[in-house]
Amino acid sequence: MAIVNDIQLYCDADENGKITRMLSGATIRPTEQFRYFFLIDKKTEVNLDKFYIKDGKLEQIEGTTLINVVLENPTADQQLEDMKKQIAELRELLQPRTDTEEA
Repeated sequence: MAIVNDIQLYCDADENGKITRMLSGATIRPTEQFRYFFLIDKKTEVNLDKFYIKDGKLEQIEGTTLINVVLENPTADQQLEDMKKQIAELRELLQPRTDTEEA
């Protein structure tokens, strides 16, 4: 499922790159100045505590696991893509089983 980078993130960070102040949303207009601006996806927004800023880029903290996000209203194309992935995964799971049954 394709997740689009359509969420605005305005933030500040300390000298270690830890995000100290932020404002995020699909259509926001900050009333204060922020040092950094990024366009992010929903998965990144949900997991912002697992990111830091390094050399002006938003990077995931090494060794952290991101929480998956399910889109509330996926489009027909996104649903089709999701189903194709699930079918491919099921085929992979069934393949070893059918190989042993044939032998």
